[in-house]
Amino acid sequence: MSPSQPPAADKVSKAVPVGIDLGTTYSLIAHLDPQGRPVSIPNGLGEVLTPSAVLFDDDEVVVGRQAVKSSILSADRFADCFKRDMGRDAYHRAIRGQAVPPEVLSAFVLAQLKHDAERRIGPVQQAVITVPAFFDETRRKATQDAGRLAGLEVLDIINEPTAAALAYGYQQGLVQPDQDGFQGGRRRVLVYDLGGGTFDVTILELEGRQFRALATDGDVRLGGRDFDERLVEHIAEQCRQIHGLDPRADPNDAIQLWLEVQDCKHAVSQLSKTPVVCNF
Repeated sequence: MSPSQPPAADKVSKAVPVGIDLGTTYSLIAHLDPQGRPVSIPNGLGEVLTPSAVLFDDDEVVVGRQAVKSSILSADRFADCFKRDMGRDAYHRAIRGQAVPPEVLSAFVLAQLKHDAERRIGPVQQAVITVPAFFDETRRKATQDAGRLAGLEVLDIINEPTAAALAYGYQQGLVQPDQDGFQGGRRRVLVYDLGGGTFDVTILELEGRQFRALATDGDVRLGGRDFDERLVEHIAEQCRQIHGLDPRADPNDAIQLWLEVQDCKHAVSQLSKTPVVCNF
């Protein structure tokens, strides 16, 4: 089915809930196909991952990759990594002079995921959203509120390690749509999740339909974003020592440096070194 075609009536009536990974830096949405297989749904750009970023333009709200690109010239209108502020009254800095609750920012991302998914699979009404295992009730409630603000009926908030265990089980053939839960007897697995903004480790016991967390620990302030920050600090200090200027002094230059650092981090996964342009 092409994105421009309306979904058939029988497909709408048989629509299943979607699963959403509302990440610190990237988010994605998935559903079960007619054969019961989990399938990620591409966004409007044809990409599976959507940056968890929001830009408040003059007359519209931009979400995703375009928001990140436009942030270079509109730092005061841009927000990202708001998952780290979930449960707080407001995002850690003002947006256009206004205090904005993080669940509102998250709702814009969820609404965009919902919109992109509906272009491909028809109406989306119900969702299960994942959160870090160590999210407390306040953060879980804020995540649920974000879903409701996005027009979703949130069926459940589940732990990311549990979702990872389910994905692992399916890939290994241990979870099948026509079987009663997790096959192969009781087993224990360790799931570690080093994401864009959080890191957690969970030991799960899996048996049938039971997924029991035996132990979990994590750090809400440890992730790829923190690696980026260390690189930004290093490069800014080099610039300050050589030129006497700190590129972070200007918000737009600071965002440009963050984007350069992210490209650098990706490049050194394949190269031994890479240049970084530092604007001031």
